[in-house]
Amino acid sequence: MNLWRPYAKAMLTNASLWFWAVGFMMFWLAIGAFLESSGIGSARAAVVAYTSAWYAVIALIALSLLAAAIAGSFAYGSSSLAFAFRYTRLTPQGFLVSIVGGSAVLGLVLDVVLIAATAGMFGARFSTAILPADAPGLVGMSVLGGVFFMALSATLALAAINYLGLRSSNFVGYVPLLLSFVLGNAQVDVALPRGVIYASPFNDLTSLLFQGYSGTTPTAELGTSSVPLDWPFLLVGLVVWTGVLLTTTLVLLGGIRARQVEEGRQI
Repeated sequence: MNLWRPYAKAMLTNASLWFWAVGFMMFWLAIGAFLESSGIGSARAAVVAYTSAWYAVIALIALSLLAAAIAGSFAYGSSSLAFAFRYTRLTPQGFLVSIVGGSAVLGLVLDVVLIAATAGMFGARFSTAILPADAPGLVGMSVLGGVFFMALSATLALAAINYLGLRSSNFVGYVPLLLSFVLGNAQVDVALPRGVIYASPFNDLTSLLFQGYSGTTPTAELGTSSVPLDWPFLLVGLVVWTGVLLTTTLVLLGGIRARQVEEGRQI
């Protein structure tokens, strides 16, 4: 049973997701372009590095907001999924494939919009075209990023549903957002150890997005001449994390517990 089209359509028509993941992120892009850029010189390299760092962090946070929306869909659909897996042809494997496809599409759409906004705002601010250096690479990273955050949010939401209850699932849905905000911004302001960056999927994705937009090697502190990072290790780290989380999601889906929506409304 293929559900990726209706799943993607439902998410793409989610007004709350568009407001927070696109509208609110454009607000922060505008701050970066027009308010925080006074200390940036006119040198092309500095402008591109500054623009790419802002894009990478904002894109990471936008994808994490997608994760919060996905976690909510699991919380409200646990009873339906438990019933469907038992009495219909829908299987955990088929459902997982569907949401992987839908999340990949969502990640791509969100990233394309943010790329256009970044190029427009920062290009207007610095009076020069600042376009992505590796557009195909960014497409791949946005797709992989969408799948990673789907797998992370699904793992957290299903663990809460199966073992803690719906009241906890409302909290864990925002864990990816908190981690993205802290770790993404930390890499801009601090030269994190390379081992920490390679081990963190959030910093792996941020670094790869930076490289895709700027066309330069990412560093332990984005936008500086700090310690360079090797993109194959970044990509492997992100792929491994995604694979582990997808496997965990599949196991948790197989044992999903039917929860009543009212559980999440208890005080």
